Amino acid sequence: MFVRSLDELKKLIRKIEFNKTEHELLVELVDKAMKAGEGERERLEHISKKSHELFKMLKGMGLFYQIKSDDKSIDTLKRIPIGAVDGSFQVVGGTGGRWYAIFGISQIIAEKGFTLKPVIKVDGGIEPLEAVDEGAAHHKAEIVMMLGEMKSFRKIAEKLGSSKKDCYLLIDGPVIDPPLYMNEEYIESRVDALRFCIERNVNVIGFVKRVMGSNYLSFLRNELGKQQVAEFTNDLDLLSTVMFDAVKEASCPIYTYPLSFDESTEKDNLTLVYRCYSDRGLTVYYSYYKPSLRGRVFRVEYASFKELSEQKVLEKFDEILSVINIVWTLPGMEEPLPIIIAHNKCNVRRGAAETLYYEIMARALSKGDLHLWLESIT
Repeated sequence: MFVRSLDELKKLIRKIEFNKTEHELLVELVDKAMKAGEGERERLEHISKKSHELFKMLKGMGLFYQIKSDDKSIDTLKRIPIGAVDGSFQVVGGTGGRWYAIFGISQIIAEKGFTLKPVIKVDGGIEPLEAVDEGAAHHKAEIVMMLGEMKSFRKIAEKLGSSKKDCYLLIDGPVIDPPLYMNEEYIESRVDALRFCIERNVNVIGFVKRVMGSNYLSFLRNELGKQQVAEFTNDLDLLSTVMFDAVKEASCPIYTYPLSFDESTEKDNLTLVYRCYSDRGLTVYYSYYKPSLRGRVFRVEYASFKELSEQKVLEKFDEILSVINIVWTLPGMEEPLPIIIAHNKCNVRRGAAETLYYEIMARALSKGDLHLWLESIT
């Protein structure tokens, strides 16, 4: 049987869809695409020039830090216990007004420090949901999954916290997740789970793969003035170009000066949600991290219930990024190994979720005329 990769299938589908488009329309659109490309090239050349200027300015301000370590400190870092948590879900259904959240949650535990064979625990569940549409069902399913993740926080903290020394819990995603959910009961539960970890010397670290928002851009507007960063629209737009120059010059991984969400001047929904957490004593510090020249930009977050000095925050991020990059990011990888394993082990694929839903409905509608409902889900 001939098997194509996912990228090959996507490329084939694009080609088929392109060829199915009306000839006259394609001629018109291709001509406009060529003109749009010329305009985009000029815009990107201007941004590239501005990025070089901005990099020199930020470097002069001391806002970039290099990740380097000697052999002696590497041995110490390798002995730090570490765990990771991730969850995923799919929403299927809708027949008769009932939806199902099919989710998976994984725990990765390296109790004695670095190893290529950490302990892996995977849990899954199927939760029925009442919702008016798929959007509402998706929102409810995300909360169900996050509550399951919080239980995993506690289990890992109980395991790693027994060592009586500092260790790390990596979350695949932000510390505050879902970032725009303002339910008081949920916020209280998440804060309690984070506090439970930190009280047991388990440092909670958020590893954010999709950089969104404009918190860092807001910080630079305040520090440098709006005109200095006027060409950029968000953090990823700015940092992907500026940090490229930083890594290229340093020839090593780079991270930015750590900030806290308290320092944001943005008046968006994320800031309002964060205040609900900060009112309960939680401070989240964050830094942007680029592991290699061609690698992506990630955001690394650190949760604390103590007021930390600038020096203490810098020391903490130096250790966090060293553990993530030097110890756990293997050659050829961009993400730390525990995050990669956690993500792969919990991943609920769409096709699998749909097959499970069909099994649920096939059993539910197997008697009498109810089998006719099956036509609506095939």
